[in-house]
Amino acid sequence: MTITETAPPTINTLVEADPHELDTSANVRDDVDITDDPVFIESVATHGVLQAISAVRRADGTLAVIDGQRRTLAAREAGLTSIPVLVREETAEDKAATIERITAQVVSNDHRTDLTRGQRMSAVSQLLDLGMTVPTVAKKLALRTDYTEQAARAGRSANARRRVDDGQLSLEGAALLADLEAVGEREPWVAEAIENILDRDYGIVWPLEKLRRRIGERADASDAAADYTARGFALLRDEPSTNTGQWFSLADLRTAGGDAVPADTPEQAPHLWHVHVHTPGLIWIDKKTREELDESEIDFDTEDDAEAEPDEGTVHFDSVEQTRKWHFEFFLHRDHLADTGLAVAPTVAALIAGEEEDQDSDDGLTAAQRAAARAEAEHVEAQRAERRKVKALNRAGATATDLRRSFLTGLLAGKSAPKNATKWMIGTLAVHGDVFTEHKCSERYAEIMNTPLTSAADKAENATAARAEVLLLARVLTAFEARLTGTQDAKDYWRFSAKHYRGMVGIDRYLTFLADAGHTLTPVEQAAIGNISVDDAYAAVSDD
Repeated sequence: MTITETAPPTINTLVEADPHELDTSANVRDDVDITDDPVFIESVATHGVLQAISAVRRADGTLAVIDGQRRTLAAREAGLTSIPVLVREETAEDKAATIERITAQVVSNDHRTDLTRGQRMSAVSQLLDLGMTVPTVAKKLALRTDYTEQAARAGRSANARRRVDDGQLSLEGAALLADLEAVGEREPWVAEAIENILDRDYGIVWPLEKLRRRIGERADASDAAADYTARGFALLRDEPSTNTGQWFSLADLRTAGGDAVPADTPEQAPHLWHVHVHTPGLIWIDKKTREELDESEIDFDTEDDAEAEPDEGTVHFDSVEQTRKWHFEFFLHRDHLADTGLAVAPTVAALIAGEEEDQDSDDGLTAAQRAAARAEAEHVEAQRAERRKVKALNRAGATATDLRRSFLTGLLAGKSAPKNATKWMIGTLAVHGDVFTEHKCSERYAEIMNTPLTSAADKAENATAARAEVLLLARVLTAFEARLTGTQDAKDYWRFSAKHYRGMVGIDRYLTFLADAGHTLTPVEQAAIGNISVDDAYAAVSDD
């Protein structure tokens, strides 16, 4: 904030400040519409703010308006960039008084239901900013602790508060938006992505979740590539196309003598090369040897049983662990090609040149050889394009799993099951009763219900008939969730449209039931049950 001091610092200091940078949120009610008073705005535009705004300076340097909210808003509307503000340092007494005022406004307005949900969220954020803890705020305002924690995050975002009031976002979605906006303050690409998402009129939770996962993946990739970037390699976030002449992989290039490029060539001049980092996902490795193991080499039945003997040809579950596997691939931009002394391979050159230049080409190839070279290059590019497609769909599958399980947790926390749930269970289990044999059944139940499967009988014993039906539904739905994602928590269930992929029978019934219960199916889930094609799903989830 740019502030011009006009007097020596005293208890009260008169400063000139930009009205857009003043915090006017001290009052819980933030729906003052100054445009309803055009005469006042015109007066401020003509004469300026004649009576100084009163404000306190917080510890972080921001100025919080104590008296003069309407004058500040009018100055903003009039386009003023500087107004007089009488400032004093915030004291403990000021904080206590603000806490008391906000609390009183929330409690009294709650009885009259005058406050919007967004305004309550803002109040929670303000109280935490004043130094109160989540449990204290929850107790003082008679709120659940989990609600208070999410409201505190969401309340810091005007976009989130507005979309909660409009019914476009749940509290959880609003908290996610606020968290992403905080990242966007440091990462311009995130801010731009959020802006594009918010331009949509509906369905913004899915792309927000996708963006959240993308941020995490980029951070993981940066960490994985840290050794390379420290040596001078530039990090390439997405695998580039190599059939346009812009980028070249090692396989696309040749030495001056026409030989294949040695694998260690990029290490000789890292400042000329980009490294692309990607992961096929989690793998199992032996804890001692660190060697990769196939899932078939592990006896999963020995989990949590140290004395159990694994089946012949397999290893005990306790001797393995999961880790993320990373692949590193090097690419050269055409601007650096001359600096390396390398040449483009004839196959790639033929593809780049295009058929219209066949007659004038001096690459030493016959027309038939050139056509074969082009076909081979196109085949290689098609394989790379397929890899990009699979990675994008798998990434979307992981995001969809997060959203679906969050929906399940909320659905199964209810006092009663959706209409016709029992009929659906009877019809489904008559055909797919073996779903309870899925390896991860108990883990999925415990994860989604936040309680072990072994406690289900006791909970049903003390539950109402309606709640007992919910517990039965939880057993069925979490078993299908285990079938959908498999033992490895797989993301590729979008392949189910090929029918019975990975033994995923009944998945169409499962996802359709969730949709009928209120879950918005994501593109990968739509593809899994055949509502849309895999190509359409890819088009919907592809990142820019």
